[in-house]
Amino acid sequence: MFVKAFCLAPFSFLSFETKLYVLMRKIAFVILIISLSGCSKDQETLESTSSSSNSSAYISKIFDYQYGPGQHASLISPTDKGDNFVGEPWTQNKSFLSLGGWGGYVVAGFDHPVVNTNGPDIAIFTQPSVSSEPGVVYVMEDVNQDGLPNDGPWIEIRGSEYNNPETIHSYQVTYFKPGPSGYVTWKDNQGNSGSLIPGFGTDSWWWSGYADKSSVTFTGEKLPDAYENTSKDPAVEFWLQRSGLFQYGYAECYDNADYNVKLKANFLDISSAVDASGKPVILTKINFIKVQSSVFQIAGWLNEISTEISGAADIHLLDKKSY
Repeated sequence: MFVKAFCLAPFSFLSFETKLYVLMRKIAFVILIISLSGCSKDQETLESTSSSSNSSAYISKIFDYQYGPGQHASLISPTDKGDNFVGEPWTQNKSFLSLGGWGGYVVAGFDHPVVNTNGPDIAIFTQPSVSSEPGVVYVMEDVNQDGLPNDGPWIEIRGSEYNNPETIHSYQVTYFKPGPSGYVTWKDNQGNSGSLIPGFGTDSWWWSGYADKSSVTFTGEKLPDAYENTSKDPAVEFWLQRSGLFQYGYAECYDNADYNVKLKANFLDISSAVDASGKPVILTKINFIKVQSSVFQIAGWLNEISTEISGAADIHLLDKKSY
């Protein structure tokens, strides 16, 4: 129909071949404009998906919360569902959510798709504290649109230590309920075993939320040790963060490139997503996230290195003045 709108009268003096050439150029131009307009509309639709006036910038639902054996076990109710991770952090007397020792995690979702744009897309709020306790972050898109995180394997946000020789992918630890010693014992899929011995006075590290289980098993990624004892005196411990590690891509890291001081949050980019083999995964949007405590270390009197987080947000829905 658009072709009929063209008038050839001004070109009556031209040859038929020339007229046809001019007409085809005009048609090609119109098709290009229509195509670009469609792309623009698609992009507008994609961006608007993440900016509905009815959408919350923050986590709206918890699907699963499992505390990893650690020093705060006796302080966490067995019925705790991880609700401190929902909504705007540090409001209405909310505290942080402790994931405990290695393997502890929370699975949560937004009430809308978080769109993958240029730059960071997700903010993971820290405890806040001053010492990093890194957690790996995973994402998932609601492909089948049933509102549940059941759409295949979790996709990892690749952090700076992904290829570190000390990092172990597909790591697994089984923790055992304390016996007479009172200590939680463990064994991993690397042939190692040991006991979780507190560095200073604390209650049992076995969470009552495990109910009547005699053991619990966690699977995930084991990151390098985050701390080292720099003391030269065997009778004195002086633990410091190892330099040069965890520069980007993890939850609860304070001295790295993606930490936003104003928001007290780590900014993560969906474009950094990789599959189990480390290959990049192209995601246009995600609906769910999983944050997992990922350093398996007891740093003396500091006790276990346990990720603590206070919430998450779709950065695109936050007031830019806030960060």
